[in-house]
Amino acid sequence: MIGTQRSPAPNFRSKAAFSTLGFFGIALCGPLCAQMVKPPVAPVRNVTDTYFGQTVADPYRWLEDQKSSESKAWMRGQADYTRTVLDSIPGRKQFSADMEKYLNAEDATITDVQLAGEFIFYRKRPRGVNQASLYVRKAAGGPERLLLDLPKLSTAEHHISLDQYTPSEDGKLVAVGLSPGGSEEQTAHFFETLTGRELPEQLERYEGGGFSPDGKILYYEQLEKLGPNDPAVDKYKRPRQYSHVIGTSAVSDKVVFGQGVSPEIEVGDYVFSGAFPVPGSKYVVAFLAPGVETFRTLYVGDQASLTTHKGWKKVADLKDKVTDFAIEGNDLYLVSFDGTLNGKLLRLDAAKPDLSTAQIIVPASDLVFSGGFIGSDVVHQASDALYLNVIQNGYGKVLRLPYGANAKATMLSVPDGQQNAHTITDIALPGAVFDLTSWTSPGDYYRYDEKKNTTTAMLLEPPNPTDPKDLVSEEVKVKAQDGTMVPLSIIYKKGLSRDGSAPTALIGYGAYGDAFTPGFSRRYMAWLERGGILAVAHVRGGGELGEGWHLAGKKLTKPNTWRDFIASAQYLIDNKYTTTAHLGIWSQSAGGILIGRSITERPDLFAAAVDGVPCSDMLRQETGPNGPANIPEFGTVKTEDGFKGLFEMSSYYHVVPGTKFPATLVTAGANDPRVDPWQGAKLSARLEAANAGPRPILFRVNYDAGHGLTDTVAQQVSDWSDIFTFFLWNFGDPAFQPTVGVPATAQGSN
Repeated sequence: MIGTQRSPAPNFRSKAAFSTLGFFGIALCGPLCAQMVKPPVAPVRNVTDTYFGQTVADPYRWLEDQKSSESKAWMRGQADYTRTVLDSIPGRKQFSADMEKYLNAEDATITDVQLAGEFIFYRKRPRGVNQASLYVRKAAGGPERLLLDLPKLSTAEHHISLDQYTPSEDGKLVAVGLSPGGSEEQTAHFFETLTGRELPEQLERYEGGGFSPDGKILYYEQLEKLGPNDPAVDKYKRPRQYSHVIGTSAVSDKVVFGQGVSPEIEVGDYVFSGAFPVPGSKYVVAFLAPGVETFRTLYVGDQASLTTHKGWKKVADLKDKVTDFAIEGNDLYLVSFDGTLNGKLLRLDAAKPDLSTAQIIVPASDLVFSGGFIGSDVVHQASDALYLNVIQNGYGKVLRLPYGANAKATMLSVPDGQQNAHTITDIALPGAVFDLTSWTSPGDYYRYDEKKNTTTAMLLEPPNPTDPKDLVSEEVKVKAQDGTMVPLSIIYKKGLSRDGSAPTALIGYGAYGDAFTPGFSRRYMAWLERGGILAVAHVRGGGELGEGWHLAGKKLTKPNTWRDFIASAQYLIDNKYTTTAHLGIWSQSAGGILIGRSITERPDLFAAAVDGVPCSDMLRQETGPNGPANIPEFGTVKTEDGFKGLFEMSSYYHVVPGTKFPATLVTAGANDPRVDPWQGAKLSARLEAANAGPRPILFRVNYDAGHGLTDTVAQQVSDWSDIFTFFLWNFGDPAFQPTVGVPATAQGSN
């Protein structure tokens, strides 16, 4: 894989942290009500900006100053009020217990498996433990060993996250990235696999890396060290690639690639880069990734290029639409989207990398070259073949391409109903490991034997009696406002009565070309067991149907994203799965655009909404640390078309006073490095002031979390219990009416 997408939210393997509230109207709270309390009110202090002749008012700009005592007090008051209200929901305790039961269903949960040399590494969380730790064992079998005990590093109030880990090629050394409180402010630590000993050196502002073939050097990306007076927006402005010799101090690390390093390559601001040796090859590669741009500029060099910074040969520019690569001998394989919206595989001579001479090895077809994000995580290299992640009709598949001039790619078979979520290979080993799953069953890791052409369960995740056995899923197509047919997945228990009474959670995302493929999650089980429906709208902006699907929900076409979602909601109502009174919606991060614009465009369609760590003020996004890197996906206010697109997708500027909004819970993570907490705060303040209906607007802040990607189990239980019990409260379920702070919500009122 060439590079990592820096998105405000990749994918729904992530968790949520929450935000916002407002109390409007006066009503009796019920006999169990302890006292009527209210959240602090945000004062209006209008600031106006003019973009290409259009004046835009911003009444809560002051909340962007997250260091001010006034902003801190308002957010803390809102968060405390929201926590008090949500904790007073009578059914929440039992729902949380059910959530915890499912999340601790297995003796141990295994994730993030990697192969290296004779070892297999994985994260493992034994039942009842709050965080997964890093384990290792021999791939051939034998006892496992605990390599990094993560819970020992954390406290109840402040957790340490394992953001990523990278083994050396022989597996004898592991680099791990640790960060506090979900901040993703990583420091790299090194551990010897055989002894478990931690080496003395550490690397600050670490963004990931890879080892040299001999395991003696780590090539890693590091953010620039900022001074106390440097603007926050400079955080990702000038990242560089360094080499660290294992066993030496980080102060002696040498710069390898990045801005101002190579006289042959110009690197701009907010461009992520990498340069490293290719395992099993005499070549080294370098790439440039402008923020979250889908495509990469790619170079090939020899070993000396890493020290002399010269001799780089350009393989592909952005216009060539290359996303991923592999090298076997002199054969350079490229995933390219040039001339196709689904991708193709090319092969050319790495010694003379002229794209005009490239052969098409796997031509464009209905197969989408994607391992999640469009074009990323596609090529996985083993000793016998390339294993290519593709998506077909929304399901993850694997192509196997043996090495050689006349080799042909073949589709590997997987058990019925399963789809491939991840592929794991080692360049020194034949075959591959697949992570297979579905909407209705947890699946397992499967080992593919290339000699026998068989795929066998590894039983790393054995079945357990807690998992439901009676779940079904439907795949339907919904006609959007412009006539486009949008896929919709619907999951529920067998025996569902289609009378419109089922509590329904509709979720989606629709950004970065991220494909929302089928996957089992125990976070949803307590909801489904209660007779709830989980519906997943595969809206435009995502990548389920290729790059064309992505482009149809990007920048000026972004309204398709929330209008597809609105059409999906209407389908569920029209076909009597649910009604408005029983329909809740959720997403987070870039999916916050989806939720925020759905409730501002069709506030009458939903009973409740949870808008997690949302992108909501896109006109101001560029002022935050992660904003400039996201310009390729959303646009910039510096161009007229950019402004038009960003204004249209900003829910904050579409909150109309006097509107009866659905019940809305907005969330924020205090340590969020991807979406600034003030985005959720501003949206919450404006919704509170504008709401003319009886339903609550709540703002929740998690002070020991960031974007939610590395939440502990306790945080996941709390967050998802809040989502589902907030829905049930506002669907009028009598067992879920809070006893503090807000009036009981009449079922169906709006």
